[in-house]
Amino acid sequence: MISFRFLTVFLLFYVPLILAVCSAVYYLAVCCASVLFRREREQGNDFAPPVSVLKPVQGIEPSFYASLASYFRQDYPAVEIVFGLSDPAGRDPAHWTIAQLQRDFPRVAVKVVAVPDAAGVNPKMSKLQRMIEEAAHEILVVTDADVRVEPGFLRRVVRPLADERVGMVTCLYRGVPAKQFRSILEALGMSGDFAGQVLLARLARGVRFALGAAMVTRKKQIAEIGGIALWAGYLADDYILGRKIAEAGYRVHLSHTVVETVLPDRTFSEMFRQQLRWARTIRACSPRGYPGLLLAFGVPLALLACFIQPDSPPALAILVAVLFTRLLAAWVSGVLVCRDPVVAKYFWLLPLRDLLAFGVWVASFFGNEVIWRNARFRLEAGGKIKPA
Repeated sequence: MISFRFLTVFLLFYVPLILAVCSAVYYLAVCCASVLFRREREQGNDFAPPVSVLKPVQGIEPSFYASLASYFRQDYPAVEIVFGLSDPAGRDPAHWTIAQLQRDFPRVAVKVVAVPDAAGVNPKMSKLQRMIEEAAHEILVVTDADVRVEPGFLRRVVRPLADERVGMVTCLYRGVPAKQFRSILEALGMSGDFAGQVLLARLARGVRFALGAAMVTRKKQIAEIGGIALWAGYLADDYILGRKIAEAGYRVHLSHTVVETVLPDRTFSEMFRQQLRWARTIRACSPRGYPGLLLAFGVPLALLACFIQPDSPPALAILVAVLFTRLLAAWVSGVLVCRDPVVAKYFWLLPLRDLLAFGVWVASFFGNEVIWRNARFRLEAGGKIKPA
Protein backbone atom coordinates (compact mmCIF):
# COMPACT_ATOMS: atom_id res chain seq x y z
CA MET A 1 0.00 0.00 0.00
CA ILE A 2 1.36 3.41 -0.96
CA SER A 3 2.09 5.55 2.09
CA PHE A 4 0.79 9.07 2.43
CA ARG A 5 4.35 10.42 2.78
CA PHE A 6 5.46 8.76 -0.46
CA LEU A 7 2.41 10.09 -2.31
CA THR A 8 3.03 13.60 -0.97
CA VAL A 9 6.71 13.57 -1.99
CA PHE A 10 5.82 12.20 -5.41
CA LEU A 11 3.15 14.85 -6.09
CA LEU A 12 4.98 17.85 -4.62
CA PHE A 13 8.57 16.99 -5.51
CA TYR A 14 8.98 14.57 -8.41
CA VAL A 15 6.02 15.72 -10.50
CA PRO A 16 6.97 19.46 -10.32
CA LEU A 17 10.60 18.52 -10.99
CA ILE A 18 9.72 16.54 -14.12
CA LEU A 19 7.43 19.34 -15.31
CA ALA A 20 10.21 21.88 -14.67
CA VAL A 21 12.52 19.88 -16.95
CA CYS A 22 9.77 19.93 -19.60
CA SER A 23 9.50 23.69 -19.06
CA ALA A 24 13.20 24.12 -19.82
CA VAL A 25 12.61 22.30 -23.11
CA TYR A 26 9.62 24.56 -23.76
CA TYR A 27 11.75 27.68 -23.16
CA LEU A 28 14.37 26.40 -25.60
CA ALA A 29 11.61 25.80 -28.16
CA VAL A 30 10.47 29.43 -27.65
CA CYS A 31 14.06 30.55 -28.30
CA CYS A 32 14.16 28.57 -31.55
CA ALA A 33 10.79 29.92 -32.71
CA SER A 34 11.86 33.48 -31.88
CA VAL A 35 15.23 33.19 -33.64
CA LEU A 36 13.63 31.70 -36.76
CA PHE A 37 11.02 34.46 -36.83
CA ARG A 38 13.66 37.16 -36.41
CA ARG A 39 15.78 35.72 -39.24
CA GLU A 40 12.88 35.83 -41.68
CA ARG A 41 12.62 38.79 -43.99
CA GLU A 42 9.25 40.15 -45.03
CA GLN A 43 9.05 40.64 -48.76
CA GLY A 44 9.05 44.28 -49.76
CA ASN A 45 6.73 45.66 -52.43
CA ASP A 46 5.04 48.89 -53.49
CA PHE A 47 1.55 47.76 -52.47
CA ALA A 48 0.04 50.77 -50.70
CA PRO A 49 -3.69 51.09 -51.46
CA PRO A 50 -5.86 53.57 -49.54
CA VAL A 51 -6.69 52.34 -46.03
CA SER A 52 -9.30 53.09 -43.41
CA VAL A 53 -8.01 52.99 -39.83
CA LEU A 54 -10.82 52.05 -37.44
CA LYS A 55 -10.49 53.33 -33.87
CA PRO A 56 -13.37 52.48 -31.51
CA VAL A 57 -12.97 54.78 -28.51
CA GLN A 58 -14.76 55.51 -25.28
CA GLY A 59 -13.42 57.96 -22.75
CA ILE A 60 -9.82 59.02 -22.36
CA GLU A 61 -6.99 56.47 -22.25
CA PRO A 62 -3.48 57.15 -20.87
CA SER A 63 -1.44 59.17 -23.40
CA PHE A 64 -4.60 59.31 -25.49
CA TYR A 65 -3.60 62.20 -27.77
CA ALA A 66 -0.08 60.86 -28.38
CA SER A 67 -1.36 57.37 -29.23
CA LEU A 68 -3.94 58.67 -31.71
CA ALA A 69 -1.52 61.20 -33.19
CA SER A 70 0.84 58.39 -34.19
CA TYR A 71 -1.73 57.37 -36.85
CA PHE A 72 -1.99 60.92 -38.17
CA ARG A 73 1.79 60.97 -38.67
CA GLN A 74 1.91 57.86 -40.87
CA ASP A 75 4.21 57.84 -43.88
CA TYR A 76 1.45 56.57 -46.18
CA PRO A 77 -0.17 58.01 -49.32
CA ALA A 78 -3.90 57.78 -48.48
CA VAL A 79 -5.29 57.29 -44.97
CA GLU A 80 -8.78 57.75 -43.57
CA ILE A 81 -9.24 57.52 -39.80
CA VAL A 82 -12.68 56.43 -38.63
CA PHE A 83 -13.50 56.97 -34.96
CA GLY A 84 -16.38 55.08 -33.40
CA LEU A 85 -18.05 56.53 -30.29
CA SER A 86 -21.12 55.60 -28.28
CA ASP A 87 -22.17 59.15 -27.39
CA PRO A 88 -23.60 61.22 -30.29
CA ALA A 89 -24.13 64.31 -28.10
CA GLY A 90 -20.44 65.10 -27.71
CA ARG A 91 -20.27 64.54 -23.95
CA ASP A 92 -17.56 61.90 -24.26
CA PRO A 93 -14.20 63.69 -23.72
CA ALA A 94 -12.81 61.66 -26.63
CA HIS A 95 -14.76 64.07 -28.89
CA TRP A 96 -12.55 66.94 -27.71
CA THR A 97 -9.32 65.05 -28.41
CA ILE A 98 -10.52 64.07 -31.88
CA ALA A 99 -11.43 67.69 -32.61
CA GLN A 100 -7.96 68.79 -31.52
CA LEU A 101 -6.34 66.18 -33.78
CA GLN A 102 -8.39 67.43 -36.72
CA ARG A 103 -7.12 70.94 -36.07
CA ASP A 104 -3.50 69.77 -35.72
CA PHE A 105 -3.57 67.47 -38.78
CA PRO A 106 -6.02 69.06 -41.25
CA ARG A 107 -4.76 67.04 -44.24
CA VAL A 108 -5.80 63.68 -42.76
CA ALA A 109 -9.34 62.54 -43.57
CA VAL A 110 -11.34 61.92 -40.40
CA LYS A 111 -14.79 60.46 -39.94
CA VAL A 112 -16.62 60.20 -36.62
CA VAL A 113 -19.31 57.54 -36.36
CA ALA A 114 -21.66 57.60 -33.35
CA VAL A 115 -23.27 54.27 -32.47
CA PRO A 116 -25.42 54.88 -29.38
CA ASP A 117 -27.47 51.73 -29.88
CA ALA A 118 -24.64 49.20 -30.19
CA ALA A 119 -26.10 45.78 -29.46
CA GLY A 120 -24.66 42.68 -27.79
CA VAL A 121 -22.76 42.09 -24.58
CA ASN A 122 -19.63 43.18 -26.47
CA PRO A 123 -20.96 46.39 -28.12
CA LYS A 124 -17.54 47.09 -29.63
CA MET A 125 -18.34 44.55 -32.36
CA SER A 126 -21.61 46.24 -33.33
CA LYS A 127 -19.81 49.57 -33.29
CA LEU A 128 -17.07 48.20 -35.57
CA GLN A 129 -19.67 46.86 -37.99
CA ARG A 130 -21.14 50.35 -38.39
CA MET A 131 -17.65 51.81 -38.77
CA ILE A 132 -16.84 49.31 -41.52
CA GLU A 133 -19.99 50.30 -43.39
CA GLU A 134 -18.97 53.96 -43.17
CA ALA A 135 -15.32 53.35 -44.09
CA ALA A 136 -14.41 54.57 -47.56
CA HIS A 137 -11.70 52.01 -48.38
CA GLU A 138 -11.45 48.25 -48.83
CA ILE A 139 -8.38 47.78 -46.61
CA LEU A 140 -9.23 48.04 -42.92
CA VAL A 141 -6.79 48.55 -40.04
CA VAL A 142 -8.36 47.93 -36.62
CA THR A 143 -6.42 48.97 -33.52
CA ASP A 144 -7.31 49.69 -29.92
CA ALA A 145 -7.39 53.23 -28.59
CA ASP A 146 -4.34 52.65 -26.35
CA VAL A 147 -2.10 51.35 -29.17
CA ARG A 148 0.76 53.52 -30.40
CA VAL A 149 2.62 52.89 -33.67
CA GLU A 150 5.72 54.02 -35.55
CA PRO A 151 5.51 56.22 -38.70
CA GLY A 152 6.11 53.29 -41.08
CA PHE A 153 3.49 51.05 -39.47
CA LEU A 154 0.87 51.20 -42.22
CA ARG A 155 3.30 50.55 -45.07
CA ARG A 156 4.67 47.44 -43.37
CA VAL A 157 1.39 45.87 -42.21
CA VAL A 158 -0.49 46.45 -45.48
CA ARG A 159 2.17 44.95 -47.79
CA PRO A 160 1.36 41.27 -47.05
CA LEU A 161 -2.20 41.85 -48.36
CA ALA A 162 -0.73 42.15 -51.85
CA ASP A 163 -1.07 38.36 -51.72
CA GLU A 164 -4.79 37.56 -52.03
CA ARG A 165 -4.25 34.38 -50.03
CA VAL A 166 -3.49 36.49 -46.95
CA GLY A 167 -6.77 37.39 -45.25
CA MET A 168 -5.46 39.11 -42.15
CA VAL A 169 -2.27 40.63 -40.79
CA THR A 170 -1.73 40.93 -37.04
CA CYS A 171 1.08 42.18 -34.80
CA LEU A 172 2.87 41.37 -31.58
CA TYR A 173 2.87 44.11 -28.98
CA ARG A 174 4.96 45.40 -26.11
CA GLY A 175 3.66 47.23 -23.06
CA VAL A 176 4.46 50.81 -22.11
CA PRO A 177 4.02 50.71 -18.33
CA ALA A 178 2.93 53.40 -15.95
CA LYS A 179 5.49 54.32 -13.30
CA GLN A 180 4.14 51.85 -10.76
CA PHE A 181 5.91 48.56 -10.02
CA ARG A 182 2.78 46.51 -10.73
CA SER A 183 2.52 48.05 -14.20
CA ILE A 184 6.09 46.98 -14.97
CA LEU A 185 5.20 43.40 -14.03
CA GLU A 186 2.18 43.56 -16.36
CA ALA A 187 4.32 44.87 -19.24
CA LEU A 188 6.91 42.13 -18.70
CA GLY A 189 4.28 39.50 -19.39
CA MET A 190 3.43 40.88 -22.82
CA SER A 191 6.68 40.50 -24.74
CA GLY A 192 8.59 38.50 -22.13
CA ASP A 193 6.01 35.69 -22.03
CA PHE A 194 2.99 36.05 -24.32
CA ALA A 195 5.03 36.93 -27.42
CA GLY A 196 7.02 33.72 -27.01
CA GLN A 197 3.80 31.69 -26.78
CA VAL A 198 2.54 33.26 -30.02
CA LEU A 199 5.82 32.63 -31.85
CA LEU A 200 5.92 29.01 -30.72
CA ALA A 201 2.29 28.49 -31.78
CA ARG A 202 3.15 30.01 -35.17
CA LEU A 203 6.05 27.58 -35.62
CA ALA A 204 4.05 24.56 -34.45
CA ARG A 205 0.77 24.97 -36.30
CA GLY A 206 0.64 28.41 -37.90
CA VAL A 207 -1.27 31.50 -36.82
CA ARG A 208 -5.01 30.83 -36.75
CA PHE A 209 -5.99 33.78 -34.56
CA ALA A 210 -5.46 37.52 -34.40
CA LEU A 211 -4.12 39.83 -31.70
CA GLY A 212 -6.44 42.74 -30.95
CA ALA A 213 -3.68 45.33 -30.67
CA ALA A 214 -3.54 45.50 -34.48
CA MET A 215 -5.57 43.67 -37.14
CA VAL A 216 -5.42 44.41 -40.87
CA THR A 217 -7.92 42.85 -43.26
CA ARG A 218 -10.30 43.60 -46.14
CA LYS A 219 -14.01 44.29 -46.26
CA LYS A 220 -14.18 41.19 -48.45
CA GLN A 221 -13.01 38.92 -45.64
CA ILE A 222 -15.35 40.53 -43.11
CA ALA A 223 -18.28 39.92 -45.46
CA GLU A 224 -17.26 36.29 -46.01
CA ILE A 225 -17.42 35.49 -42.28
CA GLY A 226 -20.86 37.09 -41.94
CA GLY A 227 -19.78 40.50 -40.70
CA ILE A 228 -18.47 41.53 -37.30
CA ALA A 229 -21.73 42.21 -35.44
CA LEU A 230 -22.45 38.48 -35.64
CA TRP A 231 -19.77 37.96 -32.98
CA ALA A 232 -20.98 40.62 -30.52
CA GLY A 233 -21.67 37.91 -27.96
CA TYR A 234 -17.98 37.01 -27.63
CA LEU A 235 -15.37 38.58 -25.38
CA ALA A 236 -12.26 37.54 -27.36
CA ASP A 237 -13.32 39.30 -30.56
CA ASP A 238 -9.77 39.35 -31.97
CA TYR A 239 -9.33 35.60 -31.50
CA ILE A 240 -12.71 34.90 -33.10
CA LEU A 241 -12.09 37.13 -36.14
CA GLY A 242 -8.68 35.63 -36.82
CA ARG A 243 -9.98 32.08 -36.42
CA LYS A 244 -13.00 32.65 -38.68
CA ILE A 245 -10.87 34.20 -41.42
CA ALA A 246 -8.43 31.27 -41.18
CA GLU A 247 -11.34 28.81 -41.35
CA ALA A 248 -12.51 30.59 -44.51
CA GLY A 249 -9.29 29.42 -46.17
CA TYR A 250 -7.09 32.51 -45.79
CA ARG A 251 -3.69 32.87 -44.17
CA VAL A 252 -3.21 34.97 -41.04
CA HIS A 253 0.17 36.68 -41.33
CA LEU A 254 2.13 37.67 -38.23
CA SER A 255 3.91 40.91 -39.07
CA HIS A 256 7.43 41.70 -37.93
CA THR A 257 6.12 45.12 -36.93
CA VAL A 258 5.60 45.39 -33.16
CA VAL A 259 3.16 47.94 -31.76
CA GLU A 260 3.00 49.48 -28.29
CA THR A 261 0.07 49.35 -25.90
CA VAL A 262 0.02 52.04 -23.22
CA LEU A 263 -0.91 50.54 -19.87
CA PRO A 264 -3.14 52.41 -17.41
CA ASP A 265 -2.34 52.74 -13.73
CA ARG A 266 -4.26 49.83 -12.20
CA THR A 267 -4.41 48.72 -8.61
CA PHE A 268 -3.25 45.18 -7.83
CA SER A 269 -6.84 44.02 -7.53
CA GLU A 270 -7.75 45.60 -10.88
CA MET A 271 -4.70 44.04 -12.51
CA PHE A 272 -5.57 40.63 -11.03
CA ARG A 273 -9.14 40.82 -12.33
CA GLN A 274 -7.92 41.83 -15.76
CA GLN A 275 -5.31 39.03 -15.90
CA LEU A 276 -7.90 36.53 -14.64
CA ARG A 277 -10.31 37.68 -17.37
CA TRP A 278 -7.67 37.08 -20.02
CA ALA A 279 -6.76 33.69 -18.57
CA ARG A 280 -10.36 32.44 -18.37
CA THR A 281 -11.07 33.77 -21.85
CA ILE A 282 -8.12 31.83 -23.27
CA ARG A 283 -9.29 28.71 -21.38
CA ALA A 284 -12.78 29.09 -22.85
CA CYS A 285 -11.47 29.61 -26.39
CA SER A 286 -8.84 26.84 -26.24
CA PRO A 287 -9.89 24.34 -23.56
CA ARG A 288 -7.61 21.57 -24.83
CA GLY A 289 -4.43 23.58 -25.15
CA TYR A 290 -4.85 25.79 -22.09
CA PRO A 291 -3.65 23.24 -19.47
CA GLY A 292 -0.41 22.97 -21.46
CA LEU A 293 0.42 26.55 -20.43
CA LEU A 294 1.59 24.98 -17.17
CA LEU A 295 4.94 24.50 -18.92
CA ALA A 296 5.30 28.29 -19.11
CA PHE A 297 5.72 28.31 -15.31
CA GLY A 298 8.93 26.34 -14.95
CA VAL A 299 10.36 28.62 -12.28
CA PRO A 300 7.44 28.22 -9.83
CA LEU A 301 7.48 24.45 -10.44
CA ALA A 302 11.22 24.19 -9.76
CA LEU A 303 10.89 26.40 -6.69
CA LEU A 304 8.16 24.13 -5.32
CA ALA A 305 10.43 21.09 -5.65
CA CYS A 306 13.28 22.95 -3.94
CA PHE A 307 10.95 24.00 -1.14
CA ILE A 308 9.94 20.38 -0.50
CA GLN A 309 13.55 19.12 -0.56
CA PRO A 310 15.89 22.11 -0.25
CA ASP A 311 19.00 19.91 0.06
CA SER A 312 18.41 18.02 -3.17
CA PRO A 313 21.28 18.67 -5.64
CA PRO A 314 19.18 17.60 -8.69
CA ALA A 315 16.40 20.01 -7.69
CA LEU A 316 18.85 22.90 -7.31
CA ALA A 317 20.53 22.07 -10.63
CA ILE A 318 17.18 21.95 -12.40
CA LEU A 319 16.17 25.28 -10.81
CA VAL A 320 19.34 26.93 -12.16
CA ALA A 321 18.77 25.43 -15.62
CA VAL A 322 15.12 26.53 -15.67
CA LEU A 323 16.02 30.06 -14.55
CA PHE A 324 18.65 30.33 -17.27
CA THR A 325 16.41 29.05 -20.07
CA ARG A 326 13.46 31.17 -18.86
CA LEU A 327 15.47 34.39 -18.93
CA LEU A 328 17.04 33.42 -22.25
CA ALA A 329 13.61 32.83 -23.84
CA ALA A 330 12.32 36.17 -22.52
CA TRP A 331 15.40 37.98 -23.84
CA VAL A 332 15.14 36.44 -27.31
CA SER A 333 11.39 36.99 -27.72
CA GLY A 334 11.13 40.23 -25.74
CA VAL A 335 14.33 42.06 -26.63
CA LEU A 336 15.53 40.61 -29.96
CA VAL A 337 12.07 40.22 -31.54
CA CYS A 338 9.87 42.79 -29.77
CA ARG A 339 12.69 45.27 -29.03
CA ASP A 340 11.16 45.87 -25.61
CA PRO A 341 13.23 48.15 -23.34
CA VAL A 342 11.15 47.04 -20.34
CA VAL A 343 12.30 43.43 -20.70
CA ALA A 344 15.89 44.57 -21.29
CA LYS A 345 15.87 46.64 -18.09
CA TYR A 346 13.75 44.52 -15.76
CA PHE A 347 14.26 40.94 -17.01
CA TRP A 348 15.47 39.95 -13.54
CA LEU A 349 11.91 40.51 -12.28
CA LEU A 350 10.52 37.79 -14.55
CA PRO A 351 10.65 35.03 -11.87
CA LEU A 352 8.45 37.19 -9.61
CA ARG A 353 6.11 37.93 -12.47
CA ASP A 354 5.91 34.19 -13.22
CA LEU A 355 4.95 33.43 -9.61
CA LEU A 356 2.06 35.90 -9.81
CA ALA A 357 1.01 34.63 -13.25
CA PHE A 358 1.08 31.05 -11.99
CA GLY A 359 -1.38 32.05 -9.27
CA VAL A 360 -3.66 33.57 -11.94
CA TRP A 361 -3.40 30.41 -14.04
CA VAL A 362 -4.42 28.22 -11.09
CA ALA A 363 -7.28 30.57 -10.15
CA SER A 364 -8.58 30.52 -13.73
CA PHE A 365 -9.76 26.92 -13.27
CA PHE A 366 -11.99 27.82 -10.33
CA GLY A 367 -14.98 29.47 -11.95
CA ASN A 368 -16.19 30.85 -15.28
CA GLU A 369 -17.07 34.40 -14.29
CA VAL A 370 -15.10 37.50 -15.29
CA ILE A 371 -15.38 41.21 -14.53
CA TRP A 372 -15.29 43.45 -17.59
CA ARG A 373 -16.10 47.16 -17.66
CA ASN A 374 -17.32 46.98 -14.05
CA ALA A 375 -19.89 44.29 -14.91
CA ARG A 376 -19.86 40.57 -14.18
CA PHE A 377 -20.15 38.05 -17.03
CA ARG A 378 -20.19 34.29 -17.35
CA LEU A 379 -17.92 32.71 -19.95
CA GLU A 380 -19.27 29.85 -22.02
CA ALA A 381 -17.64 27.44 -24.44
CA GLY A 382 -15.84 29.13 -27.31
CA GLY A 383 -15.50 32.44 -25.46
CA LYS A 384 -19.14 33.51 -25.60
CA ILE A 385 -20.23 35.67 -22.66
CA LYS A 386 -23.50 36.35 -20.93
CA PRO A 387 -24.34 38.72 -18.06
CA ALA A 388 -23.94 36.84 -14.77
